[in-house]
Amino acid sequence: MAEEGYWGIYKNIENMPLERFDPFRTVVNEFNTKVGHVTQFSPIRGKRPFEHEESEEEEICLQSPTSDSFCRVVKGELPAVILSKDDKIAEHSLSVNSTKGNLQDSTAISIVNLFTPMARVLYDNAQQIDSVKNKSVGIGIVHLLTSHYDVLSEVPVEEAVKLLTTTQLVHKNSIKELKEKYNTEKLTVMHFFNIGEESGASICHLHSQTYIYANDIGHGWTSLGFLSVPGFHKKFKNDENYCLACEVAKNDNNVVDPIDQELLVKERIVFENDEWIVLTAFSPERDGQLRLIPKRHVAQFVELDKKQILGLGEALVTANKALDNFVRMANPSMNLLQDRNILFRQDNVGYNSGMHLMIDIIPIQRIGGAEIMETYRIATMFPEDVAKIMRESLKETK
Repeated sequence: MAEEGYWGIYKNIENMPLERFDPFRTVVNEFNTKVGHVTQFSPIRGKRPFEHEESEEEEICLQSPTSDSFCRVVKGELPAVILSKDDKIAEHSLSVNSTKGNLQDSTAISIVNLFTPMARVLYDNAQQIDSVKNKSVGIGIVHLLTSHYDVLSEVPVEEAVKLLTTTQLVHKNSIKELKEKYNTEKLTVMHFFNIGEESGASICHLHSQTYIYANDIGHGWTSLGFLSVPGFHKKFKNDENYCLACEVAKNDNNVVDPIDQELLVKERIVFENDEWIVLTAFSPERDGQLRLIPKRHVAQFVELDKKQILGLGEALVTANKALDNFVRMANPSMNLLQDRNILFRQDNVGYNSGMHLMIDIIPIQRIGGAEIMETYRIATMFPEDVAKIMRESLKETK
């Protein structure tokens, strides 16, 4: 048996990760879910290794050593709970079987996060959600390529597709298992990439992560917006079929949103293929933010079909190349770094809010006190101008 907390395995209830909501910033929303600022306390997270390699090169280069922990898992030197290899399930999502094995024959794998911030396997009669009400319960997963990359722009499209495919497979399996184990239809799903040390990645070897919560962890104000806005739009337009993202994805420059803003869609487009449109964010959280929107309405990552996954692989790699180029060309006073977060904004399982899946690529940029105080940002360039620079840079790098 693993040490307490590793791979999310807990024998004692008192050791499980705890969550607390800020009482002055928490409400219950229309989905009967707590929404506000929530803090998780997870001592196991403090044991994560930080494996970075400093480089003074201006060009993008490997930031983590080829002997990092993920490389050692791939070579069979470290144990892991291996959930998938490419398009095949290896272990069920609640498995306690950690093994060592050479995984270099696979392109992409999913493993249980060794330092996952929630309890995945419970003992000591803690088998019901009601018995661990203020604890964090769910599954934490890491998805990675067996080849060593640190940035998405380096990855061949076919490998990016493999990574997305194995990720989607494990999402579906984990959702099914959590629903069955805890007899629930509602799950919170968070999927993201942290790329670079400043984005919060303790290991820079390219990987994405998934947190799936079985209990009522709630949402922050950002998630509340994404879940609640589609319903507001439908009521405002008096049209149950209205979707603003679907309108944007048509690549029509005459899109006006329900609060009467002209969205200048054509001027913000950086790249598109048959399935996805990539454009600079109309109201960016950081200068250079990109938003990827599927052209066909879909609410969750697990609902993407094979054509959409193929298109997403190309769109993600191309979008990251465009952002790389923009950051290199940006004025140093913009304080932009090559590090970035990639956030999958999606409907949670069982919510049926009507939202349209979006993926935000947000570069790291130093911000000020007013911007931390509110959901408010000061940008130095219009997104239409950023898009023009990015489009031109992609032409030059072909």
